Amino acid sequence: MLDKIITGSLRFESSKAHYMKIRTILTSVAFTFLAMTIHLGAQAQDTLQATKPDIGVTANVTGLIQNISFQNRADLTGSPLLYLRFVQSDRITWRIGISPNVSSISTLTTDSVGKDLVEFDSTFKQSAVGFRPGVEFHFEGTRRLDPYIGVEAELGIVGKQSIGSVTNTTDTTGTSRLIRTITEDGGYTLGARLSLGANYFVAKKLLIGLEYGMGMSSIVTGGDRQEVIQIEPVSGSNVTISNPSSTRSTATYFRVDPMVQFTIGYFFSL
Repeated sequence: MLDKIITGSLRFESSKAHYMKIRTILTSVAFTFLAMTIHLGAQAQDTLQATKPDIGVTANVTGLIQNISFQNRADLTGSPLLYLRFVQSDRITWRIGISPNVSSISTLTTDSVGKDLVEFDSTFKQSAVGFRPGVEFHFEGTRRLDPYIGVEAELGIVGKQSIGSVTNTTDTTGTSRLIRTITEDGGYTLGARLSLGANYFVAKKLLIGLEYGMGMSSIVTGGDRQEVIQIEPVSGSNVTISNPSSTRSTATYFRVDPMVQFTIGYFFSL
């Protein structure tokens, strides 16, 4: 009887020890998991950089300390760009530039030639729009520093060109008029750019940056050209002269940034 009691007691002690061992292991695993969660959460909260799915805007900074100005970035043809950035991950950020450009120039001059009064009124109109999609590949940085390399493509559409002029000549007999109108087809632009840059986050989501790059662009313009001249004399019948023609020009440029571009940007959390 005593042997049975001793044997049962030993079995109980063995089961209890086994249970305590399992509980110790589970407790250690739980504390380890909790510590890792707290550490990763602290790291996520500690970063000042943009995170998925933030959207950012970027502008160039020009001028000296006494005369700093902010400007839109420019495409390969020099037109200002509205620049947006979309964060996909810690390593990938997409960027898109849009450059709408509408040119409308009007000139009016008045002059005297002998006894005649000559008034010359001219207009020039043309529109264009460019798109520059790209991607940034980000390297391992620090809490504030964010280096990257960027690749961009560029596609632009150049609208039809319209030039007009009206010349009024007034003398003692009346006013004669010469009207000249020129229309010419537009074209397109193609290009690509490679950039090296770095962002430095001075505050959460707020950055100043440097970027330096090079790119190539090809601009094709022209096509059908129509020139119409209307002559309205003081007396007599009006005369209309039409000169249709065709012209096309292609220009290819390779550009390297003359200096490092200084940028400022901010990311908005979604």
